[in-house]
Amino acid sequence: MATSAIVNRITTNAKRDKIDLTALPFLDEALADIERISAPLASSALPSFSNATRIDSHVHPVPSWFRALQPLAAGRETPTWDISSHLQFMSSHSISRSILCISTPQVNAFPSEKPKTLALARVLNEFVAALVRTYPGRFSFLAVTALPYVEESIAEVKYALEELGAVGVGVLTNHEGLYPGDAKFVPLWEYLQNRATEREVVFIHPTDPVILIDGKLVNSKPSPLRSGLGEFYFETARAISSITASRTIFLYPKLHWRVSHGAGAFPDIEDRFLLGFPKDAEEARQIYATRFWYDSAGPVYPRQIKGLMAHDVPVSQFVFGTDYPYGIGFWDVDANTNGIANADFLSSEEKEAIFHHNASELWKGKIGNL
Repeated sequence: MATSAIVNRITTNAKRDKIDLTALPFLDEALADIERISAPLASSALPSFSNATRIDSHVHPVPSWFRALQPLAAGRETPTWDISSHLQFMSSHSISRSILCISTPQVNAFPSEKPKTLALARVLNEFVAALVRTYPGRFSFLAVTALPYVEESIAEVKYALEELGAVGVGVLTNHEGLYPGDAKFVPLWEYLQNRATEREVVFIHPTDPVILIDGKLVNSKPSPLRSGLGEFYFETARAISSITASRTIFLYPKLHWRVSHGAGAFPDIEDRFLLGFPKDAEEARQIYATRFWYDSAGPVYPRQIKGLMAHDVPVSQFVFGTDYPYGIGFWDVDANTNGIANADFLSSEEKEAIFHHNASELWKGKIGNL
């Protein structure tokens, strides 16, 4: 595809879908970036993947214009990112494929500004899709939505799944204060449930908590500490609680929930939380052990993961994730990986399952062969 054809396709499709890309002040930079990422690196610049087998299910590309838009993430400086460094990271950690999804705040960088939110969703999905097209053997991607705008999100997700090749959907623990179990989000879950597919993967990633007061969004984080030190874990627990209390996890059995950071704080509160839902408690536990999939990003192994195992979640539901590049400098990625590799409570077969077999099973042929 010629360079001009890339931009023409993106702008033509956006116009067709009634999305005003010009609402973004950095549109030209974003389109130029998509053109650049569409040209592969020279083969001589690519690292070797001859011994790579792992699937990294928690990865975030960071376009430079997105980083400028959101210079802080979870209270830390948003990391820089480039494709060459990412491929080198994958090679050095035996990662064959990375499942990409834009991190917080995704499209919620413009609270209450609908035209910019819709445009940002489209440009972010086009960027990540271009990266996947350029390196199809290394990457797959999860589409971002335009939430809290539900009908527009359905249209965007449909476009990303059917035309861009997304292998699932990524949502935040809350979108402008609305959690994924909110009644307003029902049409999105119904759309995914009714697709002619065996299953749909929904990745839940934490973000900062906010509440709506007098028509304005206000940060509701109670602690002065940065969110990455704990609040993200509580947000993950709130999101799981939300889709359980609303019965979302029961009503849409095709949906498989990919939750970040070993489910955050949820295992610690699960028994107490389910006391409020005695009729659903047992079925909820069964769903947590079959249709929830928990990644290893962060200091999850060897201690935190035992909380899930104590709740009878089998190893078959654990997947590998690094949180690259956000985790770099926050935790030791090598120690994080070795937490799995050296876990004395896991067999060698179970470790291999966590590193790649379980992710292959989750996506069932959608992410290519090893």
